[in-house]
Parts: sequence; structure tokens; C-alpha cells
Amino acid sequence: MVIDVAGSLSIFWVRVAVIAAVYAALTIVIAPIAYGEVQVRISDAMLILPLLPGFGWDSVIGLTIGGFLANLASPFGYIDWVFGPIANFIAAFVVYLSKRLGVRARFIVGSLSASILIALIIGYGELHIVFNIPEIVVLYILAGEIISIVIGGGIVYFAGLKRLQRYG
Repeated sequence: MVIDVAGSLSIFWVRVAVIAAVYAALTIVIAPIAYGEVQVRISDAMLILPLLPGFGWDSVIGLTIGGFLANLASPFGYIDWVFGPIANFIAAFVVYLSKRLGVRARFIVGSLSASILIALIIGYGELHIVFNIPEIVVLYILAGEIISIVIGGGIVYFAGLKRLQRYG
């Protein structure tokens, strides 16, 4: 039995690159609703990827890099280049950790935790503290993340599970 370490690493980094590119492209395409005080970043539905079988650290790293690339187009500038990837990393990592729970529990815990974490990091940490936007912005960001991660991510998650069950 031969273990192709180089090939496995190559596949890992290709998966990271694809996830990052898709996340960044989706975010930039929907720029009018992806950036700002009130935002629904549809690409954040991808933050649920670490829950799906076959995904793991590749999706956590890809979503972090994708967050950085997407935020290069942000009107909040270099501050968003820092806060966005950190928020994506922490949210995706918490989602990844919730993979240990039951099928439905992992989705509920992962999606709600990610939504709350992003609302706190982006809404409170970045927009309120750094840009002095009133605290209500946290609720605006939370509402957008619930739409993106809980609803959009739910569609991704349960459709992905169904597809994996059907095709293995």
C-alpha cells in the first residue's frame, strides 16, 4: 500500500482554493447586500460546510481565506481585512467542532453559534467599537447571519446530506 502524501496535500490545497474562490466570488457578486451595517452575506451559508462529511479543515481554512479575499472589496477597508477572516475562522471552527454532535443538533448548535459569533465580532467588535456605529448594528448583523447561515446554510447542509446518502 502506497500513501501519496504529496497528492493528498495537493488535493487539500485545491479544495481550500476552490472554497475560498467560491466564497469570495459569491460575496463580491452580491456586494450591495454583503457589506455594510445591514448585510445578508449569502456566501455565509458556506460556513456550514465543515459539518458535511468529507469536509473539515479544508473548509475552515478556505472560508477564512475567502473571507479575506472577499473583504478586499469591502467599503470598510483594511479593518475588514482583519475582522472578516477572524470572524470566518472562529465561526467555521466552532461549526467544525459541533460536528461531534448528532445530525440535527450539530446543525442547530453550529449554525446558531456561527451567527452569534459573527454578529458579535463584526457587529459589535468592528462596526460598533471601531466605526462607532450604534449597538443596534449587532442585531442587524445577527438577523442577516440567521438568514444566511441558519436558513441558507440549512438548505446547503440538508441538501448535501441527502445527496451524500443518495450517491454515497
